[in-house]
Amino acid sequence: MKIILFRGRPGTGKTTLTHAFAERTHFAVLRKDDIYDPVSEYIKEHSDRNKASHAVLYKILESNVHSDTTFILDFAFQNSNDYSIIRNWCTERNVKFKSVLVTCSDEKLWAERLDKRAQNPTPNQLITSFEGFKKHYGTMHLEPELGELVVDTVKLVEEIIPEVLEYV
Repeated sequence: MKIILFRGRPGTGKTTLTHAFAERTHFAVLRKDDIYDPVSEYIKEHSDRNKASHAVLYKILESNVHSDTTFILDFAFQNSNDYSIIRNWCTERNVKFKSVLVTCSDEKLWAERLDKRAQNPTPNQLITSFEGFKKHYGTMHLEPELGELVVDTVKLVEEIIPEVLEYV
């Protein structure tokens, strides 16, 4: 099995990139929002929804660990501990792992994306304004992990996908 993780802050373009990358490669995509949003009807606390989303993710991965499947993960993994857990999980099971840190260096563009999201937010989209984002996270950008590809979504998706293909 191989895992290609797209991670980063909200609104940087992870889902847009994973969608385009999946169309190009025909790899399966696992999105946190696809797990989190349906469970939000049954689990009220955000932290419990996150725990459930991660538990489901790891259960799906474990069920496929001996397959030749390549999964694209659209999970933020903003916390370095969460990143370490997925990386170590892969190492322990001899799963190939690549990670792409998705960023957006243009704060105006980033704010526009969050404003658009605010028009119809899903349950996992708790922060829908750039100011709210700054207040909640403080630090705007995540630090890349060792060996991680960093892409900036001020570039066109069509320019980024070849970079990712070469990296993985």
